[in-house]
Amino acid sequence: MPISGPSSYPRTIDEFTSHWAGANAQPQAGAGIVLKGGIAQSYLVSMGNNLGTVRDQVAGMGVEDTLAGEQLVMLVTRLQVRMVEFNARVRADFEGTAYARSLPLAFTVAEGEGLVRDALRKVSLLWTKIDAISPAPAGVALPLVLMGNYDRASFDTDRQSLREAFGALSAAEVNLRLAREQRNDAQDLIYAVLKAYRAKLPSVFPAGHAVLESMPVLRAAPGHTPDAVTAAVVWDVPAAQAKVTWTASPEADIARYEVRGASGESYVAADETVLATVAPGDARELLTDFALPTAGLTAGFKVYVVLPTGNERGSEAVYVTRPA
Repeated sequence: MPISGPSSYPRTIDEFTSHWAGANAQPQAGAGIVLKGGIAQSYLVSMGNNLGTVRDQVAGMGVEDTLAGEQLVMLVTRLQVRMVEFNARVRADFEGTAYARSLPLAFTVAEGEGLVRDALRKVSLLWTKIDAISPAPAGVALPLVLMGNYDRASFDTDRQSLREAFGALSAAEVNLRLAREQRNDAQDLIYAVLKAYRAKLPSVFPAGHAVLESMPVLRAAPGHTPDAVTAAVVWDVPAAQAKVTWTASPEADIARYEVRGASGESYVAADETVLATVAPGDARELLTDFALPTAGLTAGFKVYVVLPTGNERGSEAVYVTRPA
């Protein structure tokens, strides 16, 4: 399988290690094919295992990043609601006063950390000053308590949780970027070994030898690229899994379909994982809980049409959120 992106490396490595084992068994290989630097087939196997570990880390960090993002949105939304409620109460109880004129503007859920936390800090400061008013104006109960017995202490506790949530998201983003770079470094090293292996074989085997004729390719040759299929995904309640389906490709010659997935609400092709390979004549559906371990998480899926040449094209990404 030619390398088309990070998700194709595991299959390509398997093809090369199997071919390398076959080449080692030939008389011309002597004690086995060894590349510059003393790299033998066992080293490629080891590199492939390491890449698998790093890829798992990328997938895990992707889920952690999504979880941190979901937690942050939940807290921002909760505090946004409380800020709107606080502003409405102050306008009602202190209409025409400096307190009402000093209310900070409410923010949207999409605003950045600085604006959100600054607005909430101002609410806390104003709330503190209002609670300290003595005597309380007629008809106004102080200290100010919102619906559900939500007071300033509760508000500040949520503010602290929000600060920690912003920190957790930043940490998750850094960890994900680091895992991606470690994956990319591992892939670069492996690619160099695969390239060196292909370059070595013609110096060991004569032209026309079966080892050369069956040598795996690294990149798909220029040629026809298939049209994309249309994918869909729903949450299958009885199975408690996502159900991915897709239309049939009109291509006359298909090697396989590949269903790939990535965590989160924005599909990152570099982070996608091959979840299943499906033969052209098999049922065009897949049940999976990939990247959806808990309620509220979202995962994206694409279905690729792969030709015998290795040329491929993926569908538009489709998304599903695991319900509560």
